[in-house]
Amino acid sequence: MKDLVRKVKSFLTFDFPLQMASIALQFADIHQKSARHTPGWCASSTRFKLISDYWFRSVLAHFAVVFSIPALIILFAVSADWNDAGVKATGILLAGIISYAVLYFFHYRPVYSSVFLPRLEAVKESFEQKQMQQTEKCRQAQLSNFALTLIFFVFDKVYHLDVLQCDDKSAKLMAKLYGVDEGSLKKNLALIVGKAKPLSPRKATEMRNQFEEAFSFLQDINCKEGIALLQKTESRLLSEKAPLQTA
Repeated sequence: MKDLVRKVKSFLTFDFPLQMASIALQFADIHQKSARHTPGWCASSTRFKLISDYWFRSVLAHFAVVFSIPALIILFAVSADWNDAGVKATGILLAGIISYAVLYFFHYRPVYSSVFLPRLEAVKESFEQKQMQQTEKCRQAQLSNFALTLIFFVFDKVYHLDVLQCDDKSAKLMAKLYGVDEGSLKKNLALIVGKAKPLSPRKATEMRNQFEEAFSFLQDINCKEGIALLQKTESRLLSEKAPLQTA
């Protein structure tokens, strides 16, 4: 009962649409549903949707209630004296226009500019930051492109698939599996399948780290034959005897 009274009071005082928690909840819900059905939906799109909901749902619903209740009471109270229905309708319409104008300029618009919009911007910024953090976590958890190419190369040789070549077809095949740019995959294939080339110290260090990523993955799945092949590949590509170019 107390919760119901609190909600009614929050609605009548027009406090609910301005609450930070309410805005954040609506933002997440609208964004999730809209992004599912509309390709390219972004946080700015959700922001505009909430602004629209403020004016065409929250404001109109609030005004309809706060005006309709007293209007109906007055209508029934003076029904004995008002015999002309047109006079009644005109009086209610005029009162409604005046009431909305007063509420718009002295309540709806001021709280929209000074409370709703700033809080909406804060919710939008927080939402985008969380999305960026989630994307960054996913990126950090994913293996590098070169490590992914190494693993595919190992599987191709260990399990005698014989489908991997340094060409567009192989790059497209891996791109379907990994969702990675075909161009970078083809360059990686050229490094792995082609002849060993001199590397700068920086590039060699970077490749050693990427080999470690591939080694760790193969160890996790206990692919001993794959580990042995990867060691030979690393030795061929990163042999200390190979001349290194300076950066």
